[in-house]
Amino acid sequence: MKLSHKIVMAGALLVNLPLVQAEEVAGFKLSGNVALTSDYVWRGISQTNEQWALQGGFDAEHESGFSIGTWASNVNYKETNVSEEDRANLELDVYAGYSGEIKGFSYGVTATRYGYPGAASSLNYDFYELGLSLGYKLPQGIDLGFAYDFAPEFFGDVDSAHHYNLKAGYSLPNGIGLSANIGQQLFSDNDKAGDDYLYYGISASYSIFGFDASVSYSDTDLDNSDTLGADERIFFTLSRSL
Repeated sequence: MKLSHKIVMAGALLVNLPLVQAEEVAGFKLSGNVALTSDYVWRGISQTNEQWALQGGFDAEHESGFSIGTWASNVNYKETNVSEEDRANLELDVYAGYSGEIKGFSYGVTATRYGYPGAASSLNYDFYELGLSLGYKLPQGIDLGFAYDFAPEFFGDVDSAHHYNLKAGYSLPNGIGLSANIGQQLFSDNDKAGDDYLYYGISASYSIFGFDASVSYSDTDLDNSDTLGADERIFFTLSRSL
């Protein structure tokens, strides 16, 4: 697929960003991130109709464990019954949370608002989600993680939804990071939301010249995965933390 002029310019900006270290302000550690990916895949489904995405965010983490942040990405859904002027072109998330560690276990709780500025309000895309996470590092150096998310009213006004995810990561001596994850998205009303589904993926990453480059594979068990943009795919991401 051919990159648009806008994405080419965004990539050039990404490559030429200066190295900036996270700053400390009034007990808060301020940081940012920016990324360019060949496909924005979220829970096994493409959010950009298999097109490129420019993404970025800012975070403020207090020494107490409390944090707030925001993150944005362009989106392009397969909205066949939605007019051009009503479609979503941007995702803008705002979140707040608390994290800590007890006897080697890390934990976190996060409240997130997923927003889609510019999309018609009748589509009911905006939604809230409460997330819980646990993490543990095995003596062999393998990082394990579990996450659970609950949305009282999921994307598209389809009633409540539950999400589970298990992940594992390991860093090789040569600096290559390997990770794998498996998740399940469940809906309380399948007539409105569609089928529950399982998704899974693997990824390999490597840091070079201040950038993190990764190649990822993703797939789901949905029967109509091709129509939904949830079929198997490989995508590439170049990111940088500021």
